[in-house]
Formats: sequence, C-alpha cells, structure tokens
Amino acid sequence: MFDGIESLFPPAVAIILALLTRRVLLPLAIGIFVGTLLLSSRESPGPLESVVRATTQFVVTIEQSVRDMDHLHVLAFTLLLGGMVGVLESAGSMARMISGWTRRVSTRRGGQTLIGFTGLLIFFDDYANTLLVGGTMRTTAQRYGISRAKLAYLVDSTAAPVAGLTLVSTWVATELSYLQTGLIDAGIEATNMTFSVFLHSLPYRFYPLLALWFVFVIARSGRDFGPMWAEENAAARQPINHHLSSSSTSWRDTLASVMPIVVCLIVISGVLVWTGLQEPMEGEMSTWQTFGHVIGNGNSYLALVVGGGAGLFVAGTLAMLLSKVSWELVVMGSLQGMLQMLPAMAVLWLAWGLSSLTGADQLDTGGYLASILDERLPVEWLPTCVFLLAAFIAFATGTSWGTMAILTPLAVALSINLQQALLGTADAVSSSGLSTAANASLAMSPICLATFSSVLAGAIFGDHCSPLSDTTVLSSRACDCNHVLHVRTQMPYALVVGVTCILFGTLPASWGISPWISLLISATVLWLIVRVLGKPPQTAAP
Repeated sequence: MFDGIESLFPPAVAIILALLTRRVLLPLAIGIFVGTLLLSSRESPGPLESVVRATTQFVVTIEQSVRDMDHLHVLAFTLLLGGMVGVLESAGSMARMISGWTRRVSTRRGGQTLIGFTGLLIFFDDYANTLLVGGTMRTTAQRYGISRAKLAYLVDSTAAPVAGLTLVSTWVATELSYLQTGLIDAGIEATNMTFSVFLHSLPYRFYPLLALWFVFVIARSGRDFGPMWAEENAAARQPINHHLSSSSTSWRDTLASVMPIVVCLIVISGVLVWTGLQEPMEGEMSTWQTFGHVIGNGNSYLALVVGGGAGLFVAGTLAMLLSKVSWELVVMGSLQGMLQMLPAMAVLWLAWGLSSLTGADQLDTGGYLASILDERLPVEWLPTCVFLLAAFIAFATGTSWGTMAILTPLAVALSINLQQALLGTADAVSSSGLSTAANASLAMSPICLATFSSVLAGAIFGDHCSPLSDTTVLSSRACDCNHVLHVRTQMPYALVVGVTCILFGTLPASWGISPWISLLISATVLWLIVRVLGKPPQTAAP
C-alpha cells in the first residue's frame, strides 16, 4: 500500500490526459499502466524489469476487472437493455406513439409541455431519448412556433437527467458498479448495501431533479430569458401552421412500446424482492424497515440482468406480433442497439481496472487524499467541490460517463475516509479502525450520499454546458438545430440551475439539512427567477 503523493498519479494522469485529448479510453488505459508501473517499481531492482512487470500487471488488471461476477452482470444488463432499445427503434412503434400524441396539443405552451413530458417517458436511455423525442417532435415545434433552439433545450435537458434518476436505464448498473467500487475502496465489504445507498442518494441529485423542474417551469410559464428569448421571439413571428400532418397511433403501437419497459420494471422488482427475502432479518422491524432490509439485501445485479432479458424478449415478441416486424429485423435491431453500448462498456472495463489500482489494498488513493485533506478541506465542502470538479471534467471532455468512471469510486471512498478521520480524532477510535457497522453508517451519511450524487449531477451539468458533449451534439442533430446556437441558448439555463443547486442544494445538504427542504427551496427560487427575468415572446401567436 502506498502512503505518498505517488498514489495520486494514476487518476491525475487519466484526468489530465482526458482534458487534453477529449477522449476517455486511452487516458484510462495510460492511468492503469502508470499505476502498475508504480506498484512494480517497488518490487523490481531495475527500470527495465519494472516496465516488464508493469506490462504484465497491466494485462492481469484488465483481465481481472471483468472476472468479477457483479461486473459481468453489469455488462450483460447494458447489452440487454441496449438490445431492447434497438428493437423499439427498429420496430418504429415508439416513434409512431410519440408522434400521435401531438394531435392532443393546441398551444405553444402545450407543445413545449408535451415535448418535456415525452422526454420523461423515454427514461431508459439518454441516446434513445434524444433521437426519438428530437426526431418526432420537430413537426410539433414547427406547428406551434417553437424555435429549434427551444426544442433542442427541452430534449437535451430531459435526456440525461431522467436516465440518471430512474431505476431502469442504461445508467443504473454503471452507477451501482462505481458506487460499489468506492465502498470497497473505503473498506466497506458489505456490498449488499450498494443498492440501498443508491436509493437513499436519489434526493441528493439536485441538478438532474431541478433541471427537469426548470424545463417544465419554462414550458408552462411561456417565458424565456437570455439568448433563448431572442430565438423564441423570432419563431413566434412566423405563421403557425396547425395543419402539419402527424402520424396516427394505435393501441398496438402503445402496447408494443410500453409493455417491454413495464415487464422489465416488474421483473427487476420481483427478483430484487425475492433475493432480498433470502437474507435473514434480525429482530423486530417496522414495515418500512422490512422493505428497506429486503431491497438493500436484494441482488440488484442479478435483478437487472433478468429484467433486461425479459424486456428484450417481450420487445422482440411484440414487435413481431403487433408491429409486424420480421424476425431478421428484430435481430438486426437488437444487435445494433447492443453495438451502440460497446463504447460505454469499454469505458466501464477500463474504469474498473483503474479503480482496483487506487483501492485501499494497493495504492490507497482515497486514504492518502483523506490524510492530506483532513485539516485542509472541511468535509462539509466535499460535495460542492466534487460537483464543481465533475462539471469541469465533463465540460472539458464532453463525457459524463467518463467523468463518473474517473471520479465516482475516488469521491465515495474519500467522503468515507474523511469522516473516518474526523471520528478517529474526535472519538479516539482504536488504531484498528472503525467497525464494519460504523463504516456502513458513514456510507449512509448525508456527506457520502451528497458526494456520490454530486459526481453524476456535476457530470450532467458539465455536459449541458459543453459543446463537446455527445448528447448535446445528438440533440442538435435530432432537432435540426445549429449546434453552436443550441449550446449558446442552453448554457444560461444550465448555469442558473447549477448555481441554484450549489447555493440551496449541496451546501445545505452537507450540514445535514433535509434534501427535500433544499429541493423545495431551490424549486421556488427557480420559479421566481423565471417570473422575474423571463418574458413571453412579444408577438407570440395564440
């Protein structure tokens, strides 16, 4: 185990190279090699032997990172859900269902609300959300005088936030994996509590939650400010064509689109409860405590895999029976969906390798950071600092997934280690350290929950401001909007939400204020900002 500044080199190299190259895979691989080189240098007499050993250890680290059964479950779920999304896209039923909803809208505010609401419903993947909603809602935007910049904002600001919040998405398994790695790095072996920590962290995800709220405040108020107002004002001057065609939808399209997701949710919940019930309960528990025990002890990875397989099976079956899609097209659609997930899986693979090297049993990066920050950084500032760092990395690299891969295990371990140091000083804990139960309680503390949530929240915030972000680029293309215009009009809204999250979210949460109170205050502040700064288009059509 290292106890010096060298333990920072692997993640630091990965972060710096990611910022310089705007790529993730190569920086992660180089970070892993730097870590193996550090470890081998302490055992090898010469530089050449160190390089040889480091190369061997590099291969071993990469290979071992996918031998873990939980990791294999994550990869399997990612493939299965990607296949389900591919089937839904190739069958076309979901696109027809979304397009058919536009017949129920009659006003500009109604059109914006429908676009935002549709973004909430396509919660299982941010790419699918962007392409489906953006591609099918262009006609709605044109019909009701909604600018392409506003359409791109509504699409982009619902895609990643909703995917990062729901329990069935291409994000959840990745988040669980990074969270579990961070807990293990902090010395918490009770990994069956990973899902419980994940659930308790959801209210602390201030930026995704408030970004979604802000979308509907803007949509329902009919008000805008900054560059977006100029675009909306210009669009409102154009004559509104209420006769633009929209495709009709049928019960078959609705069933073929909704049922796979419903089945996936039900199966995941069922397997989670079934596996959780296998664990014995200690003593008398209330109904809520029993529920928390069952969910917390359930095998979330197995549940995700079984649920993903069930969703893919139902999607393919209904596509053939109801949408009259051939077997060949179903197979091709599922394979294309799986192929789209391969880059994310590669990031996962390398991130696991880097995390294993920075863990407590090797370089112990989190422990070293905790030791040097113990008296320099008040632990209450950690969630805010992590939020800003994640936002900066995501802004510079354009990838929220890469940001989560680099920061999540480190941030989670650091939040627990800092609290361990405080308790060790204040309570004179023995040199053997805190008990497993004490460590587990630290993982459920507001500091840890807010820090873990701040990685994802900051990554999405940085993505929304970055012209390099993949979802930002996809939103521009899907909505037929100039990319620079989309970034320029969306950034002020993202900054308003981001600053509000810091002032009324991460900072109060660090001092133990309920996240629900913070969310209520933040939502009120955002509503007041729109009322004060926003104004409707001057020549808006009725």
